[in-house]
Amino acid sequence: MSEAIEDRSKYFDPKEISKIEQSFNLRYIGTDKGFLMLEFPGNNRPRRREAAIPIDAAFEILEAIDRGAERMEEHEGWIDPQRGFAEFEVRQHRLNALRSSTIDQFTFEFHQCTHAHAFNPPFAHHEDGDLLSTVVRVTSSDGSTCIEISPNSPLCSPLLPEYADRERAHTQTTLKVYFSGPRDKADLIQKSRELASSFLFELNVRHRCPYSLRPRMESPSYRRQEAPISRTVRFPKTSVPENIAALFSIPSDSTLRGNHTLSYLSYYQILEHYLPAVHKRETVRKVRRILRSLDFDDKRDASVLQILNSVERSHGASESEQLRALLEECVPEGKLREFFSMDHGVHFGKNGPISGIPAINPKSGQSLASQAAKRIYMLRNRIVHAKDDVRYAESKVLLPLSHEALRLSPDIELLRLLAIEVIVDNQ
Repeated sequence: MSEAIEDRSKYFDPKEISKIEQSFNLRYIGTDKGFLMLEFPGNNRPRRREAAIPIDAAFEILEAIDRGAERMEEHEGWIDPQRGFAEFEVRQHRLNALRSSTIDQFTFEFHQCTHAHAFNPPFAHHEDGDLLSTVVRVTSSDGSTCIEISPNSPLCSPLLPEYADRERAHTQTTLKVYFSGPRDKADLIQKSRELASSFLFELNVRHRCPYSLRPRMESPSYRRQEAPISRTVRFPKTSVPENIAALFSIPSDSTLRGNHTLSYLSYYQILEHYLPAVHKRETVRKVRRILRSLDFDDKRDASVLQILNSVERSHGASESEQLRALLEECVPEGKLREFFSMDHGVHFGKNGPISGIPAINPKSGQSLASQAAKRIYMLRNRIVHAKDDVRYAESKVLLPLSHEALRLSPDIELLRLLAIEVIVDNQ
């Protein structure tokens, strides 16, 4: 870190500090050894309590913010509309062919362009001289658009933890999309995501080089409240089918950590397993209620038709209706009220993070079982339906590693509670 940069670090304007804080949702602590020191706010911090941004990178970030650059909402990365530039952090899922020892076997389709690139294929040499990073770049035939995988720009400087070795260069791989000039913000986000996704798809299919865009992750603003743990280990008293036990264990599998949609569907499948039996029980109960009616007369067609109509309605019940019946019969209302009385922030409200599904309002007058059934079923549809059909246009598919999927935890906790109650009720 140069002496000039160290001197500049002493003159951060409070407004500039505020811009950095707001962009990263971090709180400023001070400067230390050429780094801007920040911490995660609130009590729900991850294990890494502090972060550090190189001061020279911090100044470049401030310059970008002043010209309108901002972090993406769905992915880790930045857009800079004034430059027509987008940068995505990417994850490399295994050692692939685009590495330093084999990259010279590849040729890249690129043409003359007007962009200012920090690196040229096939290698980027770092300041300490010992590190090499591969650089992949392709260009459209007219030279107007470049796609590049290379070490990060200052915008995506790694947020170093407090214990990191700051004396050596630290980088992360990012995918950059360069357009020919300024672009509208919404258009820049859409076009850059389309190009990035298509490019990564072809890298995977044609070259067995799997990358993915890194979704943006944030700590929840609420504190999770879990049920107390029993300290008495007993001989099992709950008889659970093997397939149900297997489904219930999937969300706890550490190898699947982060796969929120799979966790959700695992608990949903438990509810699905019990739908036919409970639906049959409800139909039998309704028929018996008709038979016990004081005005029932088996010699009158109208009385017999009551039974037929009840059975026909039962056979025509949709899955969402069966789900509502399942929850109303198997889950005590008090359990639901207790769950929704916990601090879930705005998650289940109208302004919650998951779009296209109904909110839950304990004060609406509608039963919580009915509200929960609607939400659960519509969320399930968002996960499993990927049809290119106008009927599903308002409820787009919820992708496994999307920003929304990473915020499913309260809905998963709700489904876990319901699965337990349904299992217990069906002993």
